[in-house]
Amino acid sequence: MQFDVIVSGMMVVDILSEVPSNIKTGTKHEVSKIIVQGGAPAGNAACVIAKNNLKTAFLGYKATNTLSLIANEELKKCDVDTSLLIESDNFQPAIAVVEVNPKNGDRTVFYSTNNYKPLQPKDINEDWVKNSRLLLVDGYDIVGNLELLKIANKYNIPSVLDIETGDIEVLKEMISLGSHIILPLEGAQMISEFNTPEECLKKLSTLTKGQLIITDGANGSWALENKKIIHQPAFPTKVVDTTGCGDAFHGAYASALLNNKKLVERMKYASAYASIIATHFGGRSYFPDKEEVAQKILNN
Repeated sequence: MQFDVIVSGMMVVDILSEVPSNIKTGTKHEVSKIIVQGGAPAGNAACVIAKNNLKTAFLGYKATNTLSLIANEELKKCDVDTSLLIESDNFQPAIAVVEVNPKNGDRTVFYSTNNYKPLQPKDINEDWVKNSRLLLVDGYDIVGNLELLKIANKYNIPSVLDIETGDIEVLKEMISLGSHIILPLEGAQMISEFNTPEECLKKLSTLTKGQLIITDGANGSWALENKKIIHQPAFPTKVVDTTGCGDAFHGAYASALLNNKKLVERMKYASAYASIIATHFGGRSYFPDKEEVAQKILNN
């Protein structure tokens, strides 16, 4: 079976709650918003890509426990194909409790990876990648995702990397294999040992021939093209919840890439898309269509 995009990365179930301004420990509090959704960078990006009308499959494990059933159904609900999920009795998705500040949309995440099992190379079929148009991986399921990147390189399949933190040497290897590498500023600073986006990009460019992009929330995103720095400002928006905004940027960027958009257009589309996600509670509560994103760009 052929897909436009193969996505691989940590599978997570999110429990999101708005946090009251005044909390008395040891008591009960009613809150206006509590939801359960699928989460994590790769999963959220997969949903964005699928909602951009691209045939998208998620690669990883599944089981019959409650968390796995929720994670699988959450992907299906967003039109992500789950036929490549591999049965594993001892597998359980990670779980995250996300506290959202109603005043500014900032979130605090508490997570557990107990019983989580990352994708293993022995379970990867080369044809999955060979017959796709694009690979998107995160920096969490490292062993399996490194193998996927090597396969993508073997068959000249472009890849989008969503990497944040981890072993620096492993992250450098992933960067060397990727064709479109998107990092948050904090991650870029950690790997490059420089501070500004411009300095980080120039340093990281020595590791790869791929397209580098650095994101920094409300400060926008930066890319290095033909030795020149491109800055895409963030779109003004009334932030409700920042959960999934970075993931949406990756997914929207990948979608624009497959629609043959130039770098500046990809960054603009991804930034506008992420700004719309920020106006909703939960990273998968709402997916704008292309017309809404285009209107957002036109109005700014």
